[in-house]
Amino acid sequence: MNLDMTNAAGKNTTKATPQPRLEEKVAELEAALSAASEREKRAVSDYQNLVRRTADERLRLIRMSNKDFVESLLQPLEHLSLAAEQIDDQGLRMVIDQLWQTLEQQGLEEMKVLNQPFDVATMEVVEKEGDGDVVSKVVSRGYTLNGEVIQFAKVVLS
Repeated sequence: MNLDMTNAAGKNTTKATPQPRLEEKVAELEAALSAASEREKRAVSDYQNLVRRTADERLRLIRMSNKDFVESLLQPLEHLSLAAEQIDDQGLRMVIDQLWQTLEQQGLEEMKVLNQPFDVATMEVVEKEGDGDVVSKVVSRGYTLNGEVIQFAKVVLS
């Protein structure tokens, strides 16, 4: 588009403004802005997902940090509990109860499996008496620590 203009001295000055070229440049810049905006949104989303996953993993690690320690205490504490059943000593039973309570405060839970249907995710079958799939006897107790199985229950089915 050409514009003819006359200046104060009476000279003709012609200014050419290439309109289509400006529109192309604006379109290019809008496309670049849109692409940059999408990249920013994806980067922010990826960062937020990373922060969430990291926080979840950190929490899981904290909750399970004492797993090895708790597992190492289970067997001796179960044996001590069995021995206490044979000995009539209130002091010993109190100490054992306190130990179990301390472990429960750390997230340990005994699985309640007696008279429950067999669950392969939490139990191991050591004997089967009949055709049923209901736990009739617990041979060895099972435990979870903060919701994660750390010892499978050994059961008899009938």
